[in-house]
Amino acid sequence: MTSPPVRARPHGPLRAALMTAVLALALLASAGQAAAVDSGTLGIRPANESDFFHLSLYPGAAADGTAIVSNHTQTPVTLLNYPVDGQSTPQGTFALAAQSDARSGVGAWAQLNADHITVPANSDLTVPFRISVPAGTPPGDYAGGLIIQSPPVQGQTTKVNGDTAVRLDVIQRQGVRIYLNVAGTAVKSLQHGDMSWQQSGDALTFTLPLKNTGNTILHPSAKLDISGWVGANTQLTFDTPESMLPGANLDLHAKLIQAPLIQAGNAEATITSEAGTGHAETTINYAPWLLIITGLLVVLAALYGSWRMVRFVRRARRAIAQVSANEREAPQSAVR
Repeated sequence: MTSPPVRARPHGPLRAALMTAVLALALLASAGQAAAVDSGTLGIRPANESDFFHLSLYPGAAADGTAIVSNHTQTPVTLLNYPVDGQSTPQGTFALAAQSDARSGVGAWAQLNADHITVPANSDLTVPFRISVPAGTPPGDYAGGLIIQSPPVQGQTTKVNGDTAVRLDVIQRQGVRIYLNVAGTAVKSLQHGDMSWQQSGDALTFTLPLKNTGNTILHPSAKLDISGWVGANTQLTFDTPESMLPGANLDLHAKLIQAPLIQAGNAEATITSEAGTGHAETTINYAPWLLIITGLLVVLAALYGSWRMVRFVRRARRAIAQVSANEREAPQSAVR
């Protein structure tokens, strides 16, 4: 099931730029985070659970599951059906990988009877699958999902500057998550990198890098203490991710909207998760250097001007005194 190609007439840099943009949009339409479990038109859900699949297996073991695919439309629909691995996005949300992404966990271990299914109009269809965990698989949490993908909806062809014709076809993906725990020793470990900050206008943005170095899913949160600052006695909360899968990297951010004009102090972050509590600290030293340097230059210019004025006045006084002395000596010279 392939989408009609994007058509373009070759015509230099404009064509290349537009083709790049269309390719990026096409990838976003067909990959990345899957939509909600049920969009009101099509849906997929577990047969025996309320939200997602939750499985526990030993290495070398297998389990069967059943998904229910719903078609709420008035016509039958044939869907592409495939398993994928789960991901933690840079924004801290859970996402299901693209069909073209490599599969090393749940996406590789789940087997379906067919890669295409046809769901009758206004009906539900049961979709059985089996997950087989390879022997020797390290213990821990794994995540993935089952995807249903509708046929592409052909978009309108438009022209830009009468030069390039482009068309974007939309592909709808929906998925249901599979959370799998492989039995063994659970390791809960969260590492943080060096906290940094960046000033932009009146605001300060703090960045705290985290990495899940254990084998379990973590749900970290963090607070930033700047209570020792002059004029900023407060605590900030970093944005909170939905979850962090094992091996995931994530940057948390906290923003101070109205930062003091000048600051020199410390900011301390407290990170809390199932792995325990950690701390990160950074030193803050900043000032409006351009304004300060400009002020210093103005002061130096004023001091220099004052010095020149004083010097001028002194010279003028000496000149006047010299003229007066010469005038007093002139009559005496005439008498001689």
